[in-house]
Amino acid sequence: MIKVIRTAAAHTGLLAALIVGPRAACADPVVVVQDGTARVAIHASPELMADDQRPPDNALAATAERHRRRLRESVRDLSIYLERIGGAPIPVRTEPPRSDDSTIPILVGRPAEVRFQPIANPTEFRQAFRVVVSPTGIGLLGETDEAASYAVYELLDELGCRWHMPGELGELVPRRATIAFPERDVTIVPRTASRNIWYADDAYRRRNRLGGFAYSAGHALEGYVTKEQLERHPEWNAEIGGTRALHRCDVGYRICWANAEVAGAVADTIIANLDKNPATPCVSISPGDGVDFCECAQCKELDTGDWDASLNCVSITDRYIHFCNRVAERVVARHPNVKLGFLAYVQFTRPPLREKLHPALIPQLAPITYCRAHTVDDGNCSSRQTLRGILEGWGKACRNMAMYEYAYHLAEVSAPCPMIARNVRELPLQYANGVTMWTPETLPSFDTGLPGLWLGIRMAWSADADPTAILDEFHADFYGAASSAMRAYWDAVDGAWTTVPEHAGSCFGYMSRFTPDRLADLRQRMDAALASCVTVPEYRRVTLANQSLRQFERFMAMRRDYFAGRFRNLEDDARRWTGIHQGLAGEYENNFAFTKTNWASQTVSVVYADAFCFQSYNEAAHLSREYDILAPIVTTWTHAEDKEKRGEELGWHAPDFDDSAWKKTDVASDTWADLGLFDYYGTVWYRRSIDIASIPAGKKVLLWVGATDGRCKVFVNGRHVPFIGSDGKQLAEAESYCRPFSFDVTTAVRPGANSIALACARTAQNELGTGGLLGPVVIGSKK
Repeated sequence: MIKVIRTAAAHTGLLAALIVGPRAACADPVVVVQDGTARVAIHASPELMADDQRPPDNALAATAERHRRRLRESVRDLSIYLERIGGAPIPVRTEPPRSDDSTIPILVGRPAEVRFQPIANPTEFRQAFRVVVSPTGIGLLGETDEAASYAVYELLDELGCRWHMPGELGELVPRRATIAFPERDVTIVPRTASRNIWYADDAYRRRNRLGGFAYSAGHALEGYVTKEQLERHPEWNAEIGGTRALHRCDVGYRICWANAEVAGAVADTIIANLDKNPATPCVSISPGDGVDFCECAQCKELDTGDWDASLNCVSITDRYIHFCNRVAERVVARHPNVKLGFLAYVQFTRPPLREKLHPALIPQLAPITYCRAHTVDDGNCSSRQTLRGILEGWGKACRNMAMYEYAYHLAEVSAPCPMIARNVRELPLQYANGVTMWTPETLPSFDTGLPGLWLGIRMAWSADADPTAILDEFHADFYGAASSAMRAYWDAVDGAWTTVPEHAGSCFGYMSRFTPDRLADLRQRMDAALASCVTVPEYRRVTLANQSLRQFERFMAMRRDYFAGRFRNLEDDARRWTGIHQGLAGEYENNFAFTKTNWASQTVSVVYADAFCFQSYNEAAHLSREYDILAPIVTTWTHAEDKEKRGEELGWHAPDFDDSAWKKTDVASDTWADLGLFDYYGTVWYRRSIDIASIPAGKKVLLWVGATDGRCKVFVNGRHVPFIGSDGKQLAEAESYCRPFSFDVTTAVRPGANSIALACARTAQNELGTGGLLGPVVIGSKK
């Protein structure tokens, strides 16, 4: 028998095994089913196969019960799928094999340990499992019941079982007259310690061996210090805006990281919690969400001056790691096995330059302020290239690292977005740089992102696998006769993301990314795929992608109407789109498609559309009904950055100002990211002349701005036009995000040419790469 120890890889290329025992002569495979007759029975303990037990309060016992249930369901799956593959019922027995039984026992869990001995050497994250195949018995065991579950699916994976997406639509089960396994004794340690996606059912997670080490890095830090403590020790509070006081965040109040007493207080709370639940594997010390942190001199002295261009500020990573190291040293002295997770996020995304991480610290790189469309080797995307250096820097700084990438297009998820090239090129790089935990943020979006999600799941288990081979197998198995056409479709979609030099999030770059010609090409490819289908499952799978594309075509039709000034039907179209999307989410709920969640009454796609588009669309529709449009809508402007904040002083608002040297932009298709302003926090001026043939006497005239990112100050014919808020107060400028504004320009406009100047400033953190004008500008008079 061959006895090996190896790290996991894919059957789409299992890693070359490290042979630690003598290689046996080639033996006949062990036959499990032959010509429809079972030659095996599954044996598991009665304790394992018992009904669900009420989860105990003790964390260790609760984890053990969860793992037991997982292995129990894995045993049931083994019986079900071996029968489906070979056509013979496979019994599950809770008593030991009898000596006179002619069947070969498949021993799972504890019975396998009794027959073959437990795994000898414990691993750091308790993920190792063992598969023993011999003529006298098959053993499936692990360091935990969860790890033993991996052994079950190692065999089913070897037979070709695949669960590409949740629900029966994603299932692939081959048929074989004979099922046989090569003789072996292998102990396998997964390449990653933790593998998770946010939305899928338990069966899908189990069958794809998601799970593992219970890594934790959610926003939590400030919650370890009470308000009463901060009131007793005001020096523990963060100093923000010149005041050291209570500054609220989502999990508590901001604290001073330079203060050693604060680190001690945080550590003591964590220790007290661990004393109650000592088996807790990982505790988060990630700060609460936001970008406001202590500004005191002591904290700033801990910074290195490393500049974070994405947030236009000095990186505060070294001061944060200095604080984390203090916490870790104190916690680990009492609980040596615990890990402390934290987000490498916002101002502490960049790797430390001075501080060395305590071995118990596990960062989770969460590059929220960086481009998500391109790949790190794209020479035209400086944002993604910078991210590569950040990844490599963290890889040098720590033993273990989690990777928190967005596995969808942030803030607009109706567009197909498979993230194929990004995963093909970047996942191997991540694993080469110390990523041991694959922890992406995902949505129930298997309709728009299936190829990339599947590739991520497979490579998280098998980090050294060939990504191209994984995709080859996926297309052939999942789409069958339509595989060539669907691969062409998904590759064309992926090209829309990776080849267009647009870096913004949400829908703001779609007019350049998804042009009418590109959408027509995608439609042609999809229709070819539908026509290629032979079987019902093939047609249903392609239909899912087609439904998704149809919905996106409707979305883009609204987008084009909005920027073309065809406003009248936008409100009705948005309502209809919402209804269709909600219906599709219900139809494909079991497949975790179309972004239905349990935390929102509407799908996430609809929530995003409402937030970023539909408020402007609805008001535009009302505008078209209640106002006469006096001039063609405006999307094209000359523009210039006001980095020195001297635009008004230099007369940039004046009608006679010469802007001939300024660059031109079309806000329908150009975002600040597209203009090279992805990291710019400041003001951009927009200028142009608008001709108005006539102005109705006695009618109110409005200048309507479809949407902005930040502040907008309006000048008409050189005259400043204030903004009147909903409370009737007069303001120098309007300020919001993705909301329409109206300015009363009745006394400022005139027949003929009108000079319009807008000073638009982005003032807050924005992970979408937008800024300035986000919508058309319209001048209309009340009907």
